Amino acid sequence: MAEVPALGERRGRGVPAPVASDEAQLQLLVRRIQEGDLTAFEQLYQLTRMDAVRTLRHLVGNRVEVEDLLQETYLRLLTAVKGYRGESRFRTFFYRVCSNVALSHLRWKRRRPEDSVAEPPEMVAQGDDPEHAAARRQAARLVEVALERLKPKKRIVFVYYELCGMTPDEIAEAVGSSPNTVRSRLHHARLEFNEAMQRLLAHRRPGGPHGAP
Repeated sequence: MAEVPALGERRGRGVPAPVASDEAQLQLLVRRIQEGDLTAFEQLYQLTRMDAVRTLRHLVGNRVEVEDLLQETYLRLLTAVKGYRGESRFRTFFYRVCSNVALSHLRWKRRRPEDSVAEPPEMVAQGDDPEHAAARRQAARLVEVALERLKPKKRIVFVYYELCGMTPDEIAEAVGSSPNTVRSRLHHARLEFNEAMQRLLAHRRPGGPHGAP
């Protein structure tokens, strides 16, 4: 049986969300971009790219070609950053752009379910034990399938809270909703995710959901 991450026990609790760069440095780059310095945007891209990739993969799944979504994210960011006035932290603004791109993709994907049959790329760490690597891939696949059962808005809230360590207030700013709405979506998303995981795990047992014959 694969080990399944206990997402109900929030990962990264008390750990900053994964925009790795210093907020003051990002704010300075934003001001330079607003003054027309496009070299600053290239620096912003380099500083935040891995965070964008990680976030988009959480939001849309490993089986998606993230490069296209990444390009769209930064095209939108280049336009949106001109109107950024610092009312919220840059990471919240950044996640708002990521969530908009992901939401558009997830809505499109729900209309074209046949496009989601490809297998995710396999990534094995150096020196990783093959059995443990296979178990991790199996667990990641189960989590991904369970996340796919969530409606897009619930999935985004769930991922931002459980995997990115954001607070309901920060998520509300990022997705353009109220904290109470975020909490409600998160509550229902947790129930649906846990139910989906239980069903997936039950079907993996010998003999299916009814156990070994």
